[in-house]
Amino acid sequence: MSGETRIPLAQAERLAAELMELLRPACDRIELAGSIRRRKADVGDIEILAAPRTVQTVDMWGIPIPGLHSNALEDLCGCLLARGVLVARETNGRGAWGERYKRVAFGDAKVDLFAVLHPAQWGVLLLIRTGPADFSRRFVTPRRQGGMMPEWAVVKDGAIWQRGTGEMIETPEEEDVFRVLGLDWIPPESRS
Repeated sequence: MSGETRIPLAQAERLAAELMELLRPACDRIELAGSIRRRKADVGDIEILAAPRTVQTVDMWGIPIPGLHSNALEDLCGCLLARGVLVARETNGRGAWGERYKRVAFGDAKVDLFAVLHPAQWGVLLLIRTGPADFSRRFVTPRRQGGMMPEWAVVKDGAIWQRGTGEMIETPEEEDVFRVLGLDWIPPESRS
């Protein structure tokens, strides 16, 4: 992140707490990741993981429409964008406003908002998004190439999959990921 504006950890934590409080009603779970979670002295951007709440869609009389649901986080972010609370931002001329990833600005901070659509993926995505980048790369790299991933497993689409059977290994918590890898849990601030 050389050349980028960084903000002190305390300021980043305050802005992150404000944004998370705004987003919390639309989430089943929400947590900080990135350099804030690693307790770095200054922060280039705020990274937040959120599990969107699913809301039953109703008709104009308030009667539930069978089989029709909406993503409450998606709806709320759209409203916050329309009100100017969130501002879509670009990096290298590219924006991001998808169901799984939104690149925005909130106050003085750049924010990366990651949606976890399946609870079984939470641990993998929290580990990857907490970083740092070299640690995350080592996590997804097979052991034969100097990484942490056992030969029987592969990370794809935000989850650990068993090679051969194609079975997803559920990791609802970050500690589950380390257990699957056969490693002791490493606190975020000790990851390098």
